[in-house]
Amino acid sequence: MTIKKILSSLILAFSVSGCSFLYDTFVYQIDVVQGNYIDEAKLAEVKIGMTQQQVIYVLGSPMLIDQFDSSKWYYIRYIKPGGEDVQQSQIVLTFKDNILNEIISDNTAEENPLVKNPKAKNAPNEAAQTDQPSKAITTE
Repeated sequence: MTIKKILSSLILAFSVSGCSFLYDTFVYQIDVVQGNYIDEAKLAEVKIGMTQQQVIYVLGSPMLIDQFDSSKWYYIRYIKPGGEDVQQSQIVLTFKDNILNEIISDNTAEENPLVKNPKAKNAPNEAAQTDQPSKAITTE
């Protein structure tokens, strides 16, 4: 009697554990994007000595401002492409008297996984290439 209970519980455990594999394989999962996506070019524009307004102009509003110490700004990026691993990074900016004092970044050089071939450009098609100069259309 106990062997039947053990076997049935093992079969049940294996069948339930297999559901996660089936879920990841066959069920569509949406892409979850939260926070600020800051690429290396934008981060390179931020320099020590900038004011808070200049930083907002370059990077945008921070995701989080420390409520106990308003001189710390957090730019957090969280991306979970459907069915893939989570990518998370954060940039912490510390201000002293409204002037940028410190930049701490664990922003990785990874490209945005949701943009496919970000630097690939398509060649213009034949209709777009003409040897004749373009004519302006005017209404009289």
